[in-house]
Amino acid sequence: MLDVDAQRLSPAGGRAYRRGGGRPADPRRPLIIAGAFAAAIVLGVAIGLATAPADTPTPRTAPTAAPPAELQPPLEPSAWEGSRQPGTAHQMRVRPVDRRALGASLAYALQEAGAAGLTADNVVIPQGKLFYGAVEGVDSAADEYWAVGLAQVTGVTAAPPNPQVWKRVGNGPWKRIAQGARACDGLPTGLFTAWQGRPPLCSGA
Repeated sequence: MLDVDAQRLSPAGGRAYRRGGGRPADPRRPLIIAGAFAAAIVLGVAIGLATAPADTPTPRTAPTAAPPAELQPPLEPSAWEGSRQPGTAHQMRVRPVDRRALGASLAYALQEAGAAGLTADNVVIPQGKLFYGAVEGVDSAADEYWAVGLAQVTGVTAAPPNPQVWKRVGNGPWKRIAQGARACDGLPTGLFTAWQGRPPLCSGA
């Protein structure tokens, strides 16, 4: 015989009973279940919002200003182009455009350090106080150009310590890379041979 869970009314028209259990059916049960389900949904949404990662924008790097064009004067044709020996040092002729480029490079470096308004006109490299040389690379793009000199700077509160050392790679811009009493320590030693000794101005005088 099948045990059918059918509802029936009591003879007095009272609560409904289910066969086999003998317990009255609670008419509020569907409402309780629906309320619990809605509460679970609200709780889930709240937890999701609380644990969602913050939408933090990616910080942008401030653009770096391009160096002035006068820091990159055209190079003279190299005498070693047809017979390269990487690492070999050469003494170079100082042209007026080279001297101005070195002055502009120093002014640019001082501007980046906070000295506003400086130009190449604020920098004087006296005659006889500049050594210029090159070191061969595997190709023209790897050739290194070096200079060391004494610079007189106007328009600054404190003059930068001498000597100044500059470097240029290939056709790139001149960059002031060292200054002060030990600035010459970073020069390629082959240049001292090309210059017939360590320049006296490396002492800063």
